Amino acid sequence: MSIKIKISKKRLKNLYINQKESTRQIAKLFHCGKSTINSRLKNYGIKIRNHSEALKLIKRDDIYKIPLKELKDLYYNKKLSMQQIADKYNLKHTSTIHHKFKKYKINSRTKEEGIKLSIPRRSRSIANAVIRYPRKSFSGNSIEKSYLLGFAVGDLYINKRKYGTTIYAQTSTTKKVQVDLLKDLFKKYTKVRIYKSKFNQYNISCSLDESFKFLLKYKEDDIPDWASINKNNFLSFLGGYIDAEGHFGVPNGYGTFIIAGYNKNVLFKIGNILGNIGIKIEGPRMTTKKGHIDKRGVIWNNDMWEVRIRRKKELYNFILLIKPYIKHKKRYNDMIKVEENLINRNKRVKVN
Repeated sequence: MSIKIKISKKRLKNLYINQKESTRQIAKLFHCGKSTINSRLKNYGIKIRNHSEALKLIKRDDIYKIPLKELKDLYYNKKLSMQQIADKYNLKHTSTIHHKFKKYKINSRTKEEGIKLSIPRRSRSIANAVIRYPRKSFSGNSIEKSYLLGFAVGDLYINKRKYGTTIYAQTSTTKKVQVDLLKDLFKKYTKVRIYKSKFNQYNISCSLDESFKFLLKYKEDDIPDWASINKNNFLSFLGGYIDAEGHFGVPNGYGTFIIAGYNKNVLFKIGNILGNIGIKIEGPRMTTKKGHIDKRGVIWNNDMWEVRIRRKKELYNFILLIKPYIKHKKRYNDMIKVEENLINRNKRVKVN
């Protein structure tokens, strides 16, 4: 299977002619084979260096003065192959490395050991080669990072294959507003795939760049320090968790907030942090025990826990804190209705 790469004649000429890069180095830059670069050079009419010209560009000291200690470190500790070591020193062939191994009496790996070490490298190369849609690296913004992790804890399944480079995110819902939110969260990074079943259930999935590996923390039933110590990061994490699992409502004319989930430790940590910033909550308390069978015949695989905020002062101040971090349109509108209910119930509500 040929790999299509996008490289202009101007850039290729600059790399090969001006910067004196080898075809192997350029191939590594574009994640393709050396032959692909050679073909592109011919197509663009760029003269390919002959063997003697290529040798002149190689620093001879780098070839012949490879220290024993460094060579052993690369091979035994860093687990590089002879080809990778040759690439590191800009060598066209591995014969020089083989010669050094023989000279230094370095025992090479068995065939079985070499195959075992090469599996991750080959798998990652294959994974990169079969990427169907362009992906962008995560922005690195801590507020966005906290929100995405909070949402993942509440409503996403995240996984990564052992040797792959892709972070897979998926979920299902019957709510169109949830679909729109997920699309907004990830569309700038990758293609979001949405399938609607005959039961009106939306199955949403996307393949993310490896820089999203922080989402794999969603299983740990904890809020990492980077998302809990900083107040804005914590509120953004909580905003994501609320958009996934929270509920604002006005039952019987009284505004209330509830968030429920299986993440007992996350809910306790949320309660402690909110308490430290002056927001008292009710709970966490267990609402449904593991093994319970509901009216639909569904068995609960884990204990369900929830926290509530119902007191006017705490709920009003909580809404003022969390409002900038809520992205779910329905959740936001429901929150505004609760805020209006609190104000109408008591015009003297004040913000601390």
